[in-house]
Amino acid sequence: MKSEEIKEQVVLYSKILDQKGLVNSLEGNISIYDRENDLLYVTPTSTRKEFLKPEDIAIMKGDDQVGGNKRRSSEYLLHKVALAARPDCNAVVHVHAPYMTAYAYCNKSIDIRCSTTFAILHDGIPCIPYGLPGSLDITNGLSEAIQGHDIVLLANHGLVCVAKTLEHACAVVEATEEVLKIYNLAKTMGVSNLSDEDLEAIKKAKR
Repeated sequence: MKSEEIKEQVVLYSKILDQKGLVNSLEGNISIYDRENDLLYVTPTSTRKEFLKPEDIAIMKGDDQVGGNKRRSSEYLLHKVALAARPDCNAVVHVHAPYMTAYAYCNKSIDIRCSTTFAILHDGIPCIPYGLPGSLDITNGLSEAIQGHDIVLLANHGLVCVAKTLEHACAVVEATEEVLKIYNLAKTMGVSNLSDEDLEAIKKAKR
């Protein structure tokens, strides 16, 4: 994918996430990693996503910004660490999706047994300890956790999702957030969990 195409993809999915209420003007950032040229294309800091333009996307070479007319997000470090731990992935979505972030605020991992969608997408979602935003501390435990999970919660902060493409990463975040929204409605009525046998059958089918 050419540089302009990558920037357009980052802008497109930033706006989709904004429209769905999964990012806002101050929170959330996404990226695509061009592994061939070792360039990270990441959304800029403090910019309303609906107003983003391709030329706003920050281009990082290591820790140096080499392109883009706006300053890179301070949380690009999250993206670097996640992508280094997952060489099979080229995209990162870091958002504060309300239902998943509620678990992060409570320092709780997510492991629900009532949803076929959740079972297909996840083998649980771990929550790693709190780290100072914008510093390497926020990545403590991320490398290990994200090797076995596509979404990891960041205690008292938000979440990180990795995937091969930005389309897939956004889809996983959207689907998971919707499942948890429904789950929290269902809890008021009494959730009916899937059996161990049903969950095992789902896991076998997705292998």
